[in-house]
Amino acid sequence: MIFSIYIPVFNRRDELKRSLRALIPEKASHEIFVVDLGSTDGSQDLLRDYPWAQLLTPKANLRSKALNEAAESGEGEVLFFLEPGTLPARGWTQALEIHFSNGADAGHFTCREVESTAPWAANLRTLATKLGQQILGGPASLNGVAVKRETFEKVEGFRPVPDFEWLSFAARLKEAGAVVKPIKHEVLMAPAPGSRQRNAWFDLKEDLQAAIRYRKSENFDPKRCKRKASAAILFGYDVFPCPKENDYLAYARQEVLKLALEKMQSYRGVEKIYFIGGTESTKLLGQPSGVEVIGKPRSTVQKRYAELLERIQATNPEGLLLVRGISSALSHQSLRNLCEGPSEAPCVILPETGTGEWLALWLEGPALNAISDWELSPEVESLTPVLKPNAIRKDVEAGLPALRTDSDARALYYSGMLNHLPA
Repeated sequence: MIFSIYIPVFNRRDELKRSLRALIPEKASHEIFVVDLGSTDGSQDLLRDYPWAQLLTPKANLRSKALNEAAESGEGEVLFFLEPGTLPARGWTQALEIHFSNGADAGHFTCREVESTAPWAANLRTLATKLGQQILGGPASLNGVAVKRETFEKVEGFRPVPDFEWLSFAARLKEAGAVVKPIKHEVLMAPAPGSRQRNAWFDLKEDLQAAIRYRKSENFDPKRCKRKASAAILFGYDVFPCPKENDYLAYARQEVLKLALEKMQSYRGVEKIYFIGGTESTKLLGQPSGVEVIGKPRSTVQKRYAELLERIQATNPEGLLLVRGISSALSHQSLRNLCEGPSEAPCVILPETGTGEWLALWLEGPALNAISDWELSPEVESLTPVLKPNAIRKDVEAGLPALRTDSDARALYYSGMLNHLPA
């Protein structure tokens, strides 16, 4: 099933960038359109870094008319609308496929605000959307609304109204007898700091008043992650010794690390994300959003890791996820299998195919306590001295391929993951 994703934007460049980055892990062959409504802040220029996103500049002034015009540019079976600054929670493609395979004509995700500088304001706006959905069973905004293309065309799209186009659209769907249900998944809103976050009570009132005009409620399950009170550490490609590499393998390692960072930023199964890298990878990433870079590259990796581990353990987390950013195949599903799957042992390992090395580790309970005595190493067997044999489980997956040779790097180019042509 192919989705046509539409992001209407007006002077929200930074929020648009975050949304585009969040779509990368699961964008696959889906169509992604940025519908620019006359931005003057460089939003259009941003797409030079994301060539897979298509820019649309409709002539219509009203957003409702502009979206109707934009919808004609796609061929996906499902139209999916997102606001800039929204980060679809991992697994959103599967959630959409399941939703529409069960006979729905349209649906809406749960909207939850995250990473706000004013948590109380974020909680209020999240509450507003939940109340609007639970009381009336309909969307509390256009954000996270999905509809089959044939249904969208049947009701002739959005009415030409200046605001709340999603409300009048919902009324059209109801009149046409369309099956509209909540999608049991989330889109995460991450607004830019500013005055909008200080208007929580106003937003609460506006969202509730708008939602009350919709229709009767339906229950849905807002549960998503089981182990939120945990942390993740992403390691750079230069933390451990690497095979001898030429220029193209070095370039590929950098790009794969960027992809791993995108996945970690959009993965919400942990509460806090840290990065530890060597000199090159630390300079490459700079200060990524939502990720804390630990220490200066001049200090040893082992020292930074030990200090961070002591800091994390002081918070009594439920678990700790360690990820090596050198695998092009690491997915949200893999991370979910580690962090949210049944834990029969306190140490779960996602191995690298054909080697004795790990690509990701999930540690909890006794394993998390014992790991402070572990000397950081890519070898799985280095865990044996500090953990009991029966505390290690390696059968989560058969393993994932890691980037190790120039041949691997070229394969990434020919598979479409890298844009740079090998020399």
